[in-house]
Amino acid sequence: MDDFLNSNIWWFEQLPRNLRPDDEKVAELEKLRCQYHLSNDLFAGILLSSPEITCQVQKNIYNLAKEKMPKASEKELLEVVFRTRIFPQNPAGLKMTEKEVQKEIQNINSLNDLVKYFIQKDKEEPRFQRDLLGIGKKIANKIDNILKE
Repeated sequence: MDDFLNSNIWWFEQLPRNLRPDDEKVAELEKLRCQYHLSNDLFAGILLSSPEITCQVQKNIYNLAKEKMPKASEKELLEVVFRTRIFPQNPAGLKMTEKEVQKEIQNINSLNDLVKYFIQKDKEEPRFQRDLLGIGKKIANKIDNILKE
């Protein structure tokens, strides 16, 4: 793994410290990236759209909200986290009206529910704009499997 740490892997360096995989996974992920000759930018995008990273990000936002709003109810905290994924606050976020937000948040009663909701929404959006041969999906599945281990 020393070779990987010494080579300053760009995609790894760009990840926030609390989202970085462990050394063993980094080695495996970098090997996969090189195998498919993926740019660091593209690879970082695929990695950041994985369910494992989505889960970790939502947990981090939840913990931050809980810290900043110690007297908030669980439902209020979940709504804060939910709203971080909504456009226009998040340009890459879900496009929803206030009415749609209120409807969806009614069915979310735990952080686990919220994470499942976002992972499902992410699955509905293709991780690759042009993946005619399905290679992108195959790579994304491999990344997801590495991160799950």
